[in-house]
Amino acid sequence: MKKTLLILIFATFLSVSNANAQTVWDFGNSSEWPESPGYAENTVVNNLGFFANTGTSTNYVGAIEANNSGLFSDDYSGTKRLKLNGASYESGTTDFSMPTKRYLFFAVTGACTVKVWFRTGGGGNRNLYVTDGTSVVGTIGSSTSGERLILTANYTGGAGNLYIGGNEASNIMKIQVSTNVGTTTLNTDDFQLKATTNIFSNGKKVFVSNVQSETEVKVYNITGQLIKSFTTTSEIDFPLDQGMYIVNVKSGEGAQKSVKVLLN
Repeated sequence: MKKTLLILIFATFLSVSNANAQTVWDFGNSSEWPESPGYAENTVVNNLGFFANTGTSTNYVGAIEANNSGLFSDDYSGTKRLKLNGASYESGTTDFSMPTKRYLFFAVTGACTVKVWFRTGGGGNRNLYVTDGTSVVGTIGSSTSGERLILTANYTGGAGNLYIGGNEASNIMKIQVSTNVGTTTLNTDDFQLKATTNIFSNGKKVFVSNVQSETEVKVYNITGQLIKSFTTTSEIDFPLDQGMYIVNVKSGEGAQKSVKVLLN
């Protein structure tokens, strides 16, 4: 009986330890990440997700190539880099809570600390973001080309996906997650592009702003009846009668958003 109890306790300990174990993706040194041209389709490799799809078959993400990182401030160095291969957001984006192309993602079961070792690319401000899909958890950046930076992001939420993306091309050497890494899967809902268009009401008007491309706008009343439909390539406002409405927008790239507005 005592022996059985000890086995059960030990098994439980191992289960808890594995659930809380630190996870490291070391692209700069590990044989688990050989040189490759990257991924043109959404995929999961070694429990890390790669999102590439923006409607083009040449939008690769995660290319790994030989590249000496030099020495980081904590003495880390690597001989390879993982390339985001471009920005993770559409041009002009001001809300970086959810990347829309060329980003990395992984599942977590609870609070954790995420660290990312990366080097900036060419000129201009190069920023890297860790987000939970609704808000930015951590960010760091530089306008100096080739600068070695370590981003530390403290996530305090529950189970879900965390995302890593940049406003410009970035070279990622290593990712470390302190605890609570879950099983990363390809969930279709996670890949629905989220429009950066802003929708709000003021008085008797609805405003649609931050329009990045040709965008379809549809307005429904509270019973689901379509009452207005048009396409725009720039910000616009329009009047509606008093009441509650649902405004849907869809960009030419397939990014979508639905917002409830109240007019008085």
